[in-house]
Amino acid sequence: MTRCFLLATAAGLVASSAFAADLPSKKAAPVEYVRVCSQYGAGFFYIPGSDTCLKIAGRVRAEYYYNEPLARTDNTTSTRARGYLTIDSYTATDWGPVRATSRVYVTKDSGSSATPTLDWSYIQFAGVTAGRVETSFFEFAPFGGVSFLGGGDNGRGSDYASINVLAYTYNAGNGFLATLALEDGTERRVGIGNAAIIPGYTVANGGYGGHVMPDVVGRLEYGASWGIAALTGAVHQTRYADGTYDTQYGYAIQGGVKVNLPMLAAGDALFLQAAYANGASSYTGWSSFTVGNASAPTYDVYATAAGGTDTARTWSVTGGIEHYWVPTVSTGLFASYGDFNGYATDDYRVFAIGANVKWSPVTNLLIGGEATYQRAVDTPAAALAPGGQKDIWGGRLRIERDF
Repeated sequence: MTRCFLLATAAGLVASSAFAADLPSKKAAPVEYVRVCSQYGAGFFYIPGSDTCLKIAGRVRAEYYYNEPLARTDNTTSTRARGYLTIDSYTATDWGPVRATSRVYVTKDSGSSATPTLDWSYIQFAGVTAGRVETSFFEFAPFGGVSFLGGGDNGRGSDYASINVLAYTYNAGNGFLATLALEDGTERRVGIGNAAIIPGYTVANGGYGGHVMPDVVGRLEYGASWGIAALTGAVHQTRYADGTYDTQYGYAIQGGVKVNLPMLAAGDALFLQAAYANGASSYTGWSSFTVGNASAPTYDVYATAAGGTDTARTWSVTGGIEHYWVPTVSTGLFASYGDFNGYATDDYRVFAIGANVKWSPVTNLLIGGEATYQRAVDTPAAALAPGGQKDIWGGRLRIERDF
């Protein structure tokens, strides 16, 4: 019986094996691991199944303000919370890498709703930049900027807001770069003076007409071990809605230099820049004039008579120095002066000075404080609110973490 049982079992196993051999086999799918992509910097990895390198980064910022109160209704203290998300990608091609990058952030200030903002979103390929960039090619920033909190626009050299562009940059080698850019001129509009501020003159349908051309911006830059130097220029169109006034073409020029000072300490640098504009006030930082209770309108051009116009002439200078006491602690000192020379009594000057201390106890963590002082110099009484003042103090504590 035992022998019969064993023979029967063996026969069953053979039959089962023969049946199983006829069934389709199932194999586990190969595992595709994420690969590091180091040629474009730290944090990049290949998107599985593609040849595109991707980096996802972010920033969290908390700020606490001191605002000198000018009226009982003003808040002396206020707060801000802001969160950033950045996506950066590169794909290698025969023409060089294709880059596509975007950064958005959401801000929540005291007493206001959360506000999303597109900081930048652009494509770079074979020297072409298309989309919204962090700042105009006219600006010396982001190389300049000892102040990480800012002290108001006037006198700081320029407005550092992001802007839509189509640009081409030629790399001549040995540190030389040349850029020609078409930028959105509507975002550079400051204002057109009319009957509201010039008694006796009227402008039918006063205000801006539609743009015929974008702003044209040029940039020459040289970088070496000693630092960076840049010369920039811009042409800005102002076109009236009232066709009896001729279209005006303003311009602006700027020079900036960053000089490294390793003989003092690693990371030390001196920043200097100066800008002049005729009929293009935003390029020198004069998008507005407000210091303390002193405020007045600013313009690109004025309607001075029927069909007659006059341009506003503005300039600004900025300087600063940053010193590292130890690799994790630095101090910045900066000052600026700006002049707005408009029509009739529209003549304003602003002086600003400030200092900050920054501490990075661990990598990508910044804790810093900054104090600023601004004063309107030789400002006409018409620009002052009743009982107002022409100077103001401000300060801010910043805690910021990049990841």
